[in-house]
Amino acid sequence: METGVNLLKIYGKQEPSYYAGDELHRAKREKLTQVMAKYKLDALLLFKSEAVRYVTDFYVKGFRPFMDLEYFAIVPREGEIFVGYSSGSDTFRIQIRSDIKESAKVGDERTWAQTIADVLKGKRLEAGCIGSDLLHFSIYLGLKERLPKAEFVDASDIWVDLTVVKHPREVEILKQCQRIVDQGLNAATDFVKPGLVEREVAAHAEYVMRKAGSEMNPFIPVISSGMNAAIFERINTEKVIQAGELVVMDMGCVYKGYTGDGGRTVIAGEPTKKQREVFRVGYQALRAAIEAVKPGVTCHDVDMAAREVIRKAGYGKYESRFSTGHQLGYGLHGKPSVNTGVNFVLVPNMVLALEPRVTLYDDPATGGVHMEDVVVVTETGHEVISHARFDPKLLT
Repeated sequence: METGVNLLKIYGKQEPSYYAGDELHRAKREKLTQVMAKYKLDALLLFKSEAVRYVTDFYVKGFRPFMDLEYFAIVPREGEIFVGYSSGSDTFRIQIRSDIKESAKVGDERTWAQTIADVLKGKRLEAGCIGSDLLHFSIYLGLKERLPKAEFVDASDIWVDLTVVKHPREVEILKQCQRIVDQGLNAATDFVKPGLVEREVAAHAEYVMRKAGSEMNPFIPVISSGMNAAIFERINTEKVIQAGELVVMDMGCVYKGYTGDGGRTVIAGEPTKKQREVFRVGYQALRAAIEAVKPGVTCHDVDMAAREVIRKAGYGKYESRFSTGHQLGYGLHGKPSVNTGVNFVLVPNMVLALEPRVTLYDDPATGGVHMEDVVVVTETGHEVISHARFDPKLLT
């Protein structure tokens, strides 16, 4: 591939793919500088694809589906961001669809330590404090050998400061994310029937979401029926949905880099009395968690509001052992989690995905229920931005 071609003369400058706009681009850059100063970081060394995209708005190809190291970004507190990439096609893509001024194609991971060290030296950061998100051990050893005076620290907490309070434009985007997910969940609700394979329902929902504007699915859609619902199988399988089975649905979308997430449970046919009861417990737990959301309460408080409903109904042993929810934004399961013992205090413009569940792992005939709504913390309480339908056969 010829890399010396200046495509700007041919195509002109274009917006990054799925770009969220200049206002948000500038706001993220400004916030990034402020947070780095707070943590006394001279630079950030980022490897996660979604982190590279967040700080540059360049649409990295490995975004979400892959764990391979394909990119890194060096973000000095002052000066230009440097992006290293492993695919030759990005030479042209970065030229046309980003404002990245410093970049280079790098070899395989064995060469990255040398390249990163050279860039840091060129930016006079060879003795700086460098925060990193996912520093491969072999790269770390190579950097320590080449930059003995540099300090490399874990920068995980910086992402909470960067992402937990949303810019108004981010809230707008997340509302559109949820509108897309609502369409997918409603389409799946209408589509479910005995005789279909779980995978078919997932494909139908994803098709609807992609048509509605989703870039991709941020995770494998969950369509779990019968015994799979009872154990909360986290994918969709080749199992055939049977009459009278509960079907758990959990799916998401990506829109302009931000994640939508939602869940519902439906019945394929007619529910039993116990299935209705379990569904009502899950629904009431979700409502209790939502009603608990307001500025000043903690993630622990919201989590316990849901768990108390489940426990009082006698289903405590079937509650989620993970959490009742998580921050939602650029990534999927962002910190802080809505979980027992997490005393992070809610503030306006946080966005939370709340998802209590009750899964009867020892009762496959009944199955399990899971439902998920997304809320924005407001100045006085909350706003629910998920509006997918609940199955009337189970809600009554």
